Amino acid sequence: MLEKIFSAISFLRRTFRTRFDNSPISNIDRLVEFIHTRAAYVAQTSLYGYLKTRMGREYVSIFKDEKFAPSLNGAKWAIYAACLSDLTVFAVASVAKGGRLPPDTATDLALYCHAACVSSTFTGEIADSIRSDALKNFRSRSNKVLWPNVAVGANAFTESPRALAESSPVSDEFKELDRDIVMNSVRFRWNDVRNQLGRRLDGNSLCEDWRSVTQGNPQFPVSRSPEVPGGQQP
Repeated sequence: MLEKIFSAISFLRRTFRTRFDNSPISNIDRLVEFIHTRAAYVAQTSLYGYLKTRMGREYVSIFKDEKFAPSLNGAKWAIYAACLSDLTVFAVASVAKGGRLPPDTATDLALYCHAACVSSTFTGEIADSIRSDALKNFRSRSNKVLWPNVAVGANAFTESPRALAESSPVSDEFKELDRDIVMNSVRFRWNDVRNQLGRRLDGNSLCEDWRSVTQGNPQFPVSRSPEVPGGQQP
């Protein structure tokens, strides 16, 4: 179990470094990298921060408990999947806004980015068990999105607050008692991510890159699989 904790700490250190990357997001690969790293960051810091607050001094000892590991791992993947869904929708809506992409093209881009992140990160028994549902649920969501609406404020971030409130490995009593505070804590964490994307996004260049990828290929371009550095897990 300690190895998992050290792995999580190592990932967060890498994510902190990428957090201060101010280079333009001007192509699909950079967009996928941003979505993955920031979704994983929000998922882990939200979940571990909540558990540390709720458990207090028992935090370290509980994390050493092998019986607790499956519940924690399941919660981690459920919350990451929700964060990934929310951020993909917001990021693509930000690219598409102002008429840069028509709705159908925005949907294709969202499906591609989401599938690329899932392919690079969903590993392990629990991840394998929810991969298909994550892809299916996102496809259903993306086909219903009104892209101009979800580019505004926090409108895209509907899944992650609920996932943290409902999936965290705490008692039902705590889930009910903490629900509003927990959901608001996730919404607050997204503010910085939204600001980062706003500062770094080069929407015009990114749209040109997407058109170059899809030109002459009417099908969803699953053959192009951008790599997320290190195949990092949430």
